[in-house]
Amino acid sequence: MKKIRREFQKIYYNLDKILLLFFTLFTFMEFVWIPLNSWISEGLLAMTGHAYLSPTNMLSVLSENLFVTGLFLLLFFVNIAIAYLELALLFTGVWQLLDEKVKHLPDYLRDVRDSMLAIIRHSSVPKVLFLLFYSVILLPFLRRILNIYYFNKIVVPQFILDYLSNTLWVGILLLVSLLLFFWLAARFMYALPKIYFEHRSVKESIAYSWEKTKGRQQISSFFRLIWLVTLPVLLFTGVGVLLYLLQLGAEPYMPNASYWLAVVCYTALKLAYYGVVALFMMGFVSLLTGKQLPTYRRKRLRHRLRLAILLVSSLVFGTQGALSLYYPFDTLPVTISHRGVDDGNAVQNSIEALEKTSQLKPDYIEMDIQETKDGQFIVMHDTDLLALTGNPGGTHDYTLADLTAMTATENGMTAPVPSFDTYLEKADELGQKLLVEIKVTKADSPNLTRNFLEKYGQRLIAKGHQMQSLDYRTIIEIKQYSEQLVSFFILPFNSIYPTTVADGYTMEYTSLDQNFLIKSWLRGKSVYAWTPNDEDSMTRMMLLQVDGIITDKMTELQGLMEELTENRRYADLYFLQFQSLLYNFE
Repeated sequence: MKKIRREFQKIYYNLDKILLLFFTLFTFMEFVWIPLNSWISEGLLAMTGHAYLSPTNMLSVLSENLFVTGLFLLLFFVNIAIAYLELALLFTGVWQLLDEKVKHLPDYLRDVRDSMLAIIRHSSVPKVLFLLFYSVILLPFLRRILNIYYFNKIVVPQFILDYLSNTLWVGILLLVSLLLFFWLAARFMYALPKIYFEHRSVKESIAYSWEKTKGRQQISSFFRLIWLVTLPVLLFTGVGVLLYLLQLGAEPYMPNASYWLAVVCYTALKLAYYGVVALFMMGFVSLLTGKQLPTYRRKRLRHRLRLAILLVSSLVFGTQGALSLYYPFDTLPVTISHRGVDDGNAVQNSIEALEKTSQLKPDYIEMDIQETKDGQFIVMHDTDLLALTGNPGGTHDYTLADLTAMTATENGMTAPVPSFDTYLEKADELGQKLLVEIKVTKADSPNLTRNFLEKYGQRLIAKGHQMQSLDYRTIIEIKQYSEQLVSFFILPFNSIYPTTVADGYTMEYTSLDQNFLIKSWLRGKSVYAWTPNDEDSMTRMMLLQVDGIITDKMTELQGLMEELTENRRYADLYFLQFQSLLYNFE
């Protein structure tokens, strides 16, 4: 008990330095650098004359204006440098905390400054690349909890993970790769203090760490690193659950104060989050250097300074909590069935799926159309027909009559391939609104969109249907045809915020963040998220306050929405925020 008390005493003696280091750095990154970097990126994109940046136009954007391309590259390297210095400041700040010499705040700040200047003087390209490779690839836990911009956007879309998880040998290969990366992280971790604090070369530092972790030390280092990564998750989970139980137990007795109690719990949760991050960094640097927090003799402490820093950080987090918890799901996102199905209830994009799923009364049913050989329109997602119909070639190799004579097979069920005329007729008969996606390929006729709109445009407007496409030229043609026809531009990832004529954006949900949603709200653009298919991901999207959710699990989504609207307890809203923060550790 005395040992635990002594350790907490050490932390309290250093609380002013810990709070100043972590709160100042994370506040700067979240509220200054990230918004500034985003604003600069949007300005550079505007200088190219392009409205958006995606894999489909990246080469044309970068080749449009070499001067602007140079500025883009400069901004990218500035972000690399910022990420490197962010890591350096955290490692150096913690390293100075673990110094045997007891330091007051001015001495601590001076030593951190001197160490940072030394790190900058001894920086080199190999050092920057190795340290970023370590924090981004080998130990991505670091980039997640430290919110390293650009690198925190490196996510594998869930639909790719779903595909890979269904391929056994690929799944095994990924698992082996993750274990290999973590093993390398354990073998290389002792190189970090050599690079940062002793200014050794990367080659020399790696050789030292490799030698230090050879033999039985491999296993010891591996499990010590696992424990260091696991411990923050366990601690934060414990604190989050205790606060949830407090909120849950207090609400029945003080319903009028439940909102403000939830704000207090949220503030405490955010403080706990950054406190746990601080403990992880101190434990990590302590493991690498063998140093511990020094023992302080009893002395008079500057309590006011500690309380002032704690108060400022609490006010910031409290404001965040007040804004986040004030929204009790009064306005829920529209529900959109992906490819017209609900948990595999029928063959995708089939009339049978439309009939079954429309009984659930989703706001929209998303479906896909492609052009046929004779310039008509078939309801089909994949260009390659083999997987669903067993026929070779693509939709452009067959006429509409050929395609509607085919049978699609999926999940042990079969259904005729429908024309868009048949599908639209059935949807209007059922009173079901559609989100029509035009699939664009190189084999399309030049007037594909124009022909489609001339034939169906007014009907789509009259019935309240919407449209979307991955092809921005299609969106432009839709808006030129009529401003009344609501259209969404599909973006596979969140990079620079686009400036387009679209009414909104359909985004792969794992790439969405609060920054994108706030900008969309300010610019009057709607955001649809595709395709969250489990309760956690659906909940995260609702917390982000997206305007629509495209999912394969319509029944599950509607059940979750019903639960959230019927049980409006602030304890549940708090718990959703807790889950969102816990996601950063995963």
